[in-house]
Amino acid sequence: MSDPGSIRAEERRQPVNLAPFGVGLGLFVLLFAVGNAIGGEPGQIMAASVNTLPFAVLAVLAYLGGERPNWAWVATALWLTLMVGGVSLIALGLSLDVLAGGRLSDAGALPALARADLARLGLVGLGIMGSIASGALLILPAARQALARIVPINPASFVHAVALVAVVTIGLIAVVPLVVLGTPPFLTLVEDLAGDAMGRDTAGLLRDQIYSLIWTIPAAMLAVGFGITRDLREALARLGLTRPTPRQALIGLGLALLLAGAVQVIGMGIEWLWGLMGWPMTDEEAFDQLFAFAINPAGAVVIGISAGLGEELAVRGVLQPRLGLWLSNLFFTSLHAFQYNWDALLIVFLVGVVCGLVRQRSSTSVAAIVHGGYNFTLIMLATLGVGS
Repeated sequence: MSDPGSIRAEERRQPVNLAPFGVGLGLFVLLFAVGNAIGGEPGQIMAASVNTLPFAVLAVLAYLGGERPNWAWVATALWLTLMVGGVSLIALGLSLDVLAGGRLSDAGALPALARADLARLGLVGLGIMGSIASGALLILPAARQALARIVPINPASFVHAVALVAVVTIGLIAVVPLVVLGTPPFLTLVEDLAGDAMGRDTAGLLRDQIYSLIWTIPAAMLAVGFGITRDLREALARLGLTRPTPRQALIGLGLALLLAGAVQVIGMGIEWLWGLMGWPMTDEEAFDQLFAFAINPAGAVVIGISAGLGEELAVRGVLQPRLGLWLSNLFFTSLHAFQYNWDALLIVFLVGVVCGLVRQRSSTSVAAIVHGGYNFTLIMLATLGVGS
């Protein structure tokens, strides 16, 4: 479902002053370098930008590509290639570490792998290459025209083409390790990735969530063309950020509680089915260890706000109006494949569908209330030991 006038805004041609973007980029590079040199909290604040700003830069280049094809098309292609390459290396590196039994960081050289593990690593590589090839097909106008029958895109739009290629390619790459290895790498490597092993205590890890949200907000604004094709009012409208009425807020909180209860029941059904079929399930003990920093009242508040608002801004605010509920939600689900097995991914998908429907019929603001309230409720239940 498209926002009224959103396609017109994205296709608008008007002179763009590149000076603010150049100054902003230069300032960011300077702050990033200084933050990393100083370390500590300044370094963590700047490091949190890596989760969202690459996508914002891609969007800005894509918008400029619609107006300056002589150079911005090339810059967009190069940046997208770097992003896909980075995600591919992460997926391949995590897979190698899993196959090496978590010894990759301790080894002076690449650890020796058994022939069977080398074959599985090769399959991961083939899966990544297949994902890249599948995404690259969407460069073809005919492929986008066919997809436009079910996804609310403009197949002639350079911005939409870039979004499709990025979402499909990165989404497919993210699930390759789970498909090939049969286990989510983050949970398998939980000893290396848990709080103390990363040099961050509980408070520090919670602050990292806040830092990530702080970067997500301007990144989402840039991702919908703020400063290029939209002014502030138009960008907020495109994101679906409106002030919810008290009635909408109460309905959102009520839906959050209903969703949390429904997920408990659905989860029992999934657990029964997975057990009956003998399918591997998400390792709850490892999951609890990985996210132990958030299982407390402060964590419930921080995760409720940061994940609720941040994920809704990125997925339901930026992507859903352009890629539709189903494709944007599949991408949202795929990004959890590093930490969840298929049973939990099904829950993530169902929660995303509910939030997507709320976005369609109300706003991203209300969807964020539902998502945040849902996260808060589940974490508080875990904190109180309910259902454990």
